[in-house]
Amino acid sequence: MKVMNIVTKNDKITNLKVVFAPLYTQGNPYQTLLIKHLTSLGVQIDMNSCDTFSLLSTIEERKANILHIHWLDSFFLRVSFLKSLFNLMIFLLQLIFLRLLNVKIIWTVHNLKNHRNQHLILDKIASIFVSRIAHGLIVHSESARNETVKAFRLHKKNNIFIVPHGNYIDVYENKISQLEARKQLNIPSSNLVLLFFGSIHPYKGISQLIEAFKQLNHDDICLLIAGKPCSELMATQLNKEVKDHKNIIFIPGFVSEEQIQLYMNACDVVALPYQEFLTSGAVILAMSFGKACIAPDKGYIGEVLSKQGGFLYDPENEDGLLEVLNSLIHKRTVISNMGKHNYQLATQWNWNYVAKLTLKVYEYYLKN
Repeated sequence: MKVMNIVTKNDKITNLKVVFAPLYTQGNPYQTLLIKHLTSLGVQIDMNSCDTFSLLSTIEERKANILHIHWLDSFFLRVSFLKSLFNLMIFLLQLIFLRLLNVKIIWTVHNLKNHRNQHLILDKIASIFVSRIAHGLIVHSESARNETVKAFRLHKKNNIFIVPHGNYIDVYENKISQLEARKQLNIPSSNLVLLFFGSIHPYKGISQLIEAFKQLNHDDICLLIAGKPCSELMATQLNKEVKDHKNIIFIPGFVSEEQIQLYMNACDVVALPYQEFLTSGAVILAMSFGKACIAPDKGYIGEVLSKQGGFLYDPENEDGLLEVLNSLIHKRTVISNMGKHNYQLATQWNWNYVAKLTLKVYEYYLKN
């Protein structure tokens, strides 16, 4: 197996070929946007996905210099523990071979564990192993770097690079007015609308949000929940929790790209009461639509948001979420300006900037 030699010209690397693994071109456009802007910088990125058993063959066929890993669980996580263990062994063995062949391995750490909380022992083994065998790690914030070091028991930070999460400005259509969006959703135009958006998992704190919202004594506040529950059990639970509450609108199901502007523009504030997170693309999406946010004041969210753009609460305070919901009532007049502040912040995280920082990580390891 031969790996393409690196050619440098005026200290600039050429013939740089990268394989993204796994490669997702449907749903969240994170990888699509990163690939587009890396390509504009001269990086050659293979658009064919590879699975657990084809890492080595894909690198060989594409003569790639770099394997850029994103989500680990897709390579090994299966329903059966034994099958997951077998797949994990195959995956890790291939990474060892690639390392011996001097293929540079970069891992963007999007989360500390899989969102399904499935086979967490294997998940931990995979994360710790990859964090050590990879040449470099990419995270999206300083707090994410600190959490990664702690979670994976790393002894140094000098191979962990901070590259911000890119924004979603102009990625999705944003033409519908708030009035028209609310008309389509049958929401009074005068209401204050909170939005919980995206795939629904227990760790996102949806039940806690519903419980706190029910304690508000204001008829002109609406909670809009739009997204696909992670399981039938979750869907049943949510339907039970929102039943007979006239100010909670639950629209279950996958949200298409065309529908994103409908929900985002219908709301005043995006609620992100997450209990566990390393990074949050949903925060960036809300900011990209110029929305104020409700969120815990910790980690990545605490870094990205400030009180100028967020209703932040102490997650250790049992009444923190309820208190911040109540504060909305008295700050309705400034919510629009908070959203504008968030939009301005988001503009700095454009994908060209993100791609340039990512390329610097690639070049650092190809030169060393």
